[in-house]
Amino acid sequence: MTAQQLLEAIGPDLRNQIFTYIQTDERPAYRAVINSLAGTRKLRPQFILEKSRAQQTEWILAQLGMKTNAPVVEQILQIWLLKSQGAMLITFLDAVGIEHDGKGQVEELPEEIAEDKATAGVQALLAVYAPKQVALYLHMFRLQRPEGWPGLTKAIEANPAAML
Repeated sequence: MTAQQLLEAIGPDLRNQIFTYIQTDERPAYRAVINSLAGTRKLRPQFILEKSRAQQTEWILAQLGMKTNAPVVEQILQIWLLKSQGAMLITFLDAVGIEHDGKGQVEELPEEIAEDKATAGVQALLAVYAPKQVALYLHMFRLQRPEGWPGLTKAIEANPAAML
């Protein structure tokens, strides 16, 4: 799934949670998103920022559905995952055995993730976090490599709760 498909598949509740976080806790990133999207529509960012938060979110979601804005969607999801879901990232990385900096940042991703380790990672996440959050993270993690990891793909497919 692409980042745009993931954003659509997670549903309105998680989508609103993500945008509320970006709007309130990651103001510089939020302004960068507005600037980027407004620029492609030849609008002044202030025009968007003067709207209510609900109207801003509605406008942003409409813009993010456009194919040209796929990188912006990916960036929004990555910011939310890395900044607000660090514990979830650490849980998965530890369960799978991927070295990280203690905050979920990985220097070098492995070439291969064994299916048994991936299954352990999926189960560790589902034991603590909501299935849609887990599914979003796992799918975004797979996007870090163009071909993904076959072991991770099998582990996700074997667990319906991790599917979107």
